[in-house]
Amino acid sequence: MTKLPGKFTRSLRPVPGERVGKRMNTWQSVRAEVLERIRSREWPPGELIPTEQELAVQLGCARATVNRALRELADSGIIERRRKVGTRVTSTQSRRTRLEIPAMRQEIEGLGASYNYELTHFEVRPANDQAKKALQLDPGQSLTLVKGQYLANGVPHCCEVIWLNQAVLPPFQRADFEETPALEWLARNVALTTGRFSILAESAVGDCARFLNIADGTPVLTIERANWSDAAPVSFLRRIHPPEHRLISED
Repeated sequence: MTKLPGKFTRSLRPVPGERVGKRMNTWQSVRAEVLERIRSREWPPGELIPTEQELAVQLGCARATVNRALRELADSGIIERRRKVGTRVTSTQSRRTRLEIPAMRQEIEGLGASYNYELTHFEVRPANDQAKKALQLDPGQSLTLVKGQYLANGVPHCCEVIWLNQAVLPPFQRADFEETPALEWLARNVALTTGRFSILAESAVGDCARFLNIADGTPVLTIERANWSDAAPVSFLRRIHPPEHRLISED
């Protein structure tokens, strides 16, 4: 019989209390359980977690259910899956420095234009489907929704929507974002360790279309970013730019 390393052996041991004999029939409940074990450091960064089959036996569910949960977590960058190696908690030890997040202030001033920011909305409410999926949240979980808009030389440059997970962030209130955009506030106050960045084309709608002075349905460039601190979901950002906006990245 092959002897497993001590840490890995402990990771297969049922946790005392309510988890023993607990059956999980949905991939959402399996995902929540895996997240809890990662957040509690039962499975620390860099450690292999049990196989799909082992987790299915532990949690009393089908292997396909475990597979779906792990795929969702891998898509968010919380775990890494490799064939013939296994599934490992993403190692963030070498990424403890603050994740660099492009500030809109720098982009606008880099164009030689005057910068202006306006806070347009602030409320605590249940996360929408986009935020729930991006941050792997439980149904009905509430976040703080912050909306703002940026101008360059007085001309609309882009609008921004960001969901903040107040449960894992330092205390804040509306006044904190009256002059400082939420993304700048995050960069100053939170050590972000993982980010997922997406660029997509979609149609402008609602308040953002009106601010950008374009008709509903006009194609726009949208940038999304989900941010994490270890395994804790921190924020989900959407920035919408008008047609013909150019995104430039330099190494």
